[in-house]
Amino acid sequence: MTLRQTLRSVRTPTVLAVIVVVAGGWMALVGSHDPGGPYGESAAAWAQAIMSVGAILAAVVIDQGASRRDRQDRLEAAAAARAARIRVLQLCAMVLNNAAEAARKRPLKRGQRFEGLALEAVLSARQTARHFADRGSDSDPALVWVLNRAVTEIDAAAEVLDGHRLATPADLADLERAARTRAQALREVLDEYQAGLYDV
Repeated sequence: MTLRQTLRSVRTPTVLAVIVVVAGGWMALVGSHDPGGPYGESAAAWAQAIMSVGAILAAVVIDQGASRRDRQDRLEAAAAARAARIRVLQLCAMVLNNAAEAARKRPLKRGQRFEGLALEAVLSARQTARHFADRGSDSDPALVWVLNRAVTEIDAAAEVLDGHRLATPADLADLERAARTRAQALREVLDEYQAGLYDV
C-alpha cells in the first residue's frame, strides 16, 4: 500500500469521527435551547437534517470505496494480461531457438523436408501470437506493436522452415540461421519493451 493510500484510509475514518462529534455537539446545543429539550420539534428537525446529510456522506464514501476497488481490479486484470502476453513472446523466442537447434542436428537425407514437432511448435506459436495481437488492449499500444512484430518475425521464420528441402549442409545452415536470427530479433524487441523504450 502506498503512502497516499495509507493516508486516505486513515483520513476517511477520522473525518467521519469528526462529523459525528460535531453533529453530537450541535444536537446538544440545539436541545439545550429547545423548550422540549432533546426531544423538541427543533431538535427533531435538526436530527432529521443531520441524518439526511450523514446518509449522503455515507453514500459518497461507499461509492468512492467501490470506485477504488473497481479501479484496482482493472489494474490487476491489465497487469495479468500484460504478463501473459510477455510469457507468450518469451515462448515464441524459445520455440524459434528450438527450431534452430533441430535444424542444426537434422540429418541429411534425399527427399527429406524440414517437418515434425519443431515445425509444429513454430506454427502453433505463430497462431498464438496472432491471437494475442488481434486482441491487444488499447491501454498498452506498445505491447500490441510488439505482439505484431512477433507475428512478423515468426511468419518470416515459418516461411523458410515450413517444408524446406534438406538436400545439402547449406540447407540446414539456412534453416538454423533463419530461426535463430528471428528469435534474437524477437528477444531484442521484447527486452526493449520491458526496458520502457517504447513508452510514449
